[in-house]
Amino acid sequence: MNIIRRIVGTLLIIAAGAAVVVIDRQGGDAPIGAASGLVTLGGFPQAVSGNRISTSWFCPGAAAGDGLDGASVVFANPSDVAITATLSLLSDGPAEYQNISVPPRDRLSVDILRGRTVGVVVPVVEIIGGIGTVEQQLVYAAGDVTSQCVSQTSDTWYFADGFTAEGSTQRIVLINPYPESAVVNVSYTTAEGRRTPANLQGVILPAQSSKSLSMADVGAANEPQIAVEVIATTGQIVASRMQHFMGGGRLGYSTSVGVPEALGDWWFTSGRTGAQVTEQLVVFNPSKRDAQLNVAFFGEGITNGATTDAALNASVPSQSVDIPAGGIVYINTDNIADLPKGDHAMVVSTLNGSRVIVEHVLSQRTGGSFFTAMTNGIPSGLAASKWRIPSGLAKGARNALSILNTTAVDGTFTMSAVGPGGLIDLPNLVNVPLGAASLISLDVPEGVNEGEVVITATVPVVIQRRTTRGHGLVGFGIVGALPVREK
Repeated sequence: MNIIRRIVGTLLIIAAGAAVVVIDRQGGDAPIGAASGLVTLGGFPQAVSGNRISTSWFCPGAAAGDGLDGASVVFANPSDVAITATLSLLSDGPAEYQNISVPPRDRLSVDILRGRTVGVVVPVVEIIGGIGTVEQQLVYAAGDVTSQCVSQTSDTWYFADGFTAEGSTQRIVLINPYPESAVVNVSYTTAEGRRTPANLQGVILPAQSSKSLSMADVGAANEPQIAVEVIATTGQIVASRMQHFMGGGRLGYSTSVGVPEALGDWWFTSGRTGAQVTEQLVVFNPSKRDAQLNVAFFGEGITNGATTDAALNASVPSQSVDIPAGGIVYINTDNIADLPKGDHAMVVSTLNGSRVIVEHVLSQRTGGSFFTAMTNGIPSGLAASKWRIPSGLAKGARNALSILNTTAVDGTFTMSAVGPGGLIDLPNLVNVPLGAASLISLDVPEGVNEGEVVITATVPVVIQRRTTRGHGLVGFGIVGALPVREK
């Protein structure tokens, strides 16, 4: 299947009707336990189906010192029986624990700040069984944030985009959920090259704790681009990033878990170009080998040529982009002449077998103000026919859901919501046609409450969503849905 997907992906890229412009370039059914429960791409947000003894969820955490108004983890239980879980709150002090019970066909929001006004607290959840899912939500005057949690630790974590220009702040949070200490090395790359500060080498991370690193305090102050690499030389950890944009063309707040490994394909479904929009794909090549990639675009008015030879022959291949070893490249999509203005999806693929990290940064001026939304890409290996949204769509913005068919085959999708009576299909959203290599964007459907939402398709799709920022703020945040994979 991976080979088939690679072939299909290559055909779609060749058929892309847009050119890339580089503006800025810088140098079973049996229960399984934790040991046998490791899955490929497990450090990325996903839900694994099947019977499991337990499932862990590692969330990015909340920086109480940033002035948050609230922070919580949202538990979703679509099953017919209650689920039980343990919530651990990790910080630079002793861990705190709480037992949680989530009623059947329900969701539960649990506060994680507990009155804290300083420091960082990180929620780690252990659910008995494999049914429940978890997301993190922050309430903040600079913009509310919904963040995904992951179910697997790693010894490597990467962040392609970093930003401390004009008073903006960035934290990297190191999280050790295990009962033994971990040893971590942190390096970062700016426009001037790679740096490995001595005080970030051999950092000891005590058992069941978290440690926050201010990038300005470790030498990366007033930097418009910072790529970060975290390597655990002993143990396995999770690393997350917290950013408060306050100038330099960016405004807003972002919190996310990092990327555990470099890959060859990255999908994004919530892209946008326009007169007041600055959209960038930020590519970091952490390897010692030069990379080469191109980008294919999908959406209304964009010819992909995925279904007919005539369209294929009439399309224009995207221009390849070189990414130097250890370097950062910014791809500005708003300067692509052949790309129609409006919403679109994208796939970034390497051409020479190399692997990179790619993130999407979108800033837009609207109504006298502006906002910045950023998100990680979705690996091709996580394209799936079933997706879950644990916290629902109640906080969805306009074009709240973007669904992209990643194949050259026509399909359909159905959207359902979990309520007191179980999983119910939503009116007018049953067997909706989804053409080959096509993108559909949907507003929040009528009748959707705060329960979990499930999207089931007949073909592999990738899904991202837009969330409101609250507080009367313009714009939206971008966060992925949760693919469901067969174990």
